[in-house]
Amino acid sequence: MTATASPKELLAEHRNEKRLEAASHNAPLDRSAFPGLRCEATGMIYLRGKALTYRSMFSAGSEALTPEKLADLLTSEGTSTVVADPYTFSKLLIMGENMPSNDFKSLTRRLRISRGLPGSVKLPVLTEALTTRYWMQDELAENKVEDWAEAFGLTGQKLPTIMRSLIGLASQGRTTGALGYEKTVKGMMDLETRLMGNCQYSGISTDIYVYQMLEAFNAKANGLKALDPGLLALHAMDGQACKLVPMNVAHGSFTASVSSPFKLKEGREVRLTDGISIAATKLESLRFGGGVLHAVLDMPSARGEGPLMISRAKDGKGVLYAVEGVFESRGRALKNKRWLGGDVERIAGRDVPLDVSLAGAPTE
Repeated sequence: MTATASPKELLAEHRNEKRLEAASHNAPLDRSAFPGLRCEATGMIYLRGKALTYRSMFSAGSEALTPEKLADLLTSEGTSTVVADPYTFSKLLIMGENMPSNDFKSLTRRLRISRGLPGSVKLPVLTEALTTRYWMQDELAENKVEDWAEAFGLTGQKLPTIMRSLIGLASQGRTTGALGYEKTVKGMMDLETRLMGNCQYSGISTDIYVYQMLEAFNAKANGLKALDPGLLALHAMDGQACKLVPMNVAHGSFTASVSSPFKLKEGREVRLTDGISIAATKLESLRFGGGVLHAVLDMPSARGEGPLMISRAKDGKGVLYAVEGVFESRGRALKNKRWLGGDVERIAGRDVPLDVSLAGAPTE
């Protein structure tokens, strides 16, 4: 790959190299340091023949999946039901769309919203969770449970047994530490549970409320993805993360050369991480020197790990990355809107042109 390759080409080449390396080891390789499945699985959905089937993780029996059961799984607190693959999820959508009663229109809406989330915690897709967590061997399909079973040497077993094993593998990863993983995932679970509960209602006020929760969920999911220690080097290729090499360190700020492509914006809050700790700061300005882009950032609070991370990276004893401060949505809650039930000021008068007034337009 040439030095002038685009970020998209670099990512494609990196992906191919990793899959070939996995093939040479005849086993999937670690990709993400965080788990692919963010919450403990409470059940799983798969196809037995052509029939959608549900099995609890806490019992040996299975049952035919019904719309009522699926709606309950989506809205109950603490449930995380793993769907085998995208094809199985498409069958769930067909189930919702084929219901003749208006009572199940909300089920289709919930499923479509769940599918559009960047990593649902209530109805995650197993093959996608595994793809997030591991580099699969080349020539195997990442969207098929059977191929993941082959990748991990699990062939010859029944599908429920294979899924249990793969769910365990997808759940492996770092969840404790200073990066705030557990707190963020709990927030995502709470948001998605509220989302699924509100989708049974219609109306503009509900749509606005649902939109705000979607924005907050996306912000938390993107924040986790950006700070994933296993993905930092990968994200530096597409600009989601920026690798910093600190240079001049002053009392209140420090200057660092930055990796390319660079997408962070001046005046915005960013988060620094070495893959172990995290610190909040602000990108004050950008400068060019010697044909290289440099960033000037505020020095993080001395009460955290920020100054030590910067010092280690400056001395070549550690790495340092900056990501956009995306853990919370920037959207502001809408207030005093008629459809939200707030008080709306009465219009005391209208300033209308004279010709319009003479034509009979009301002025009060």
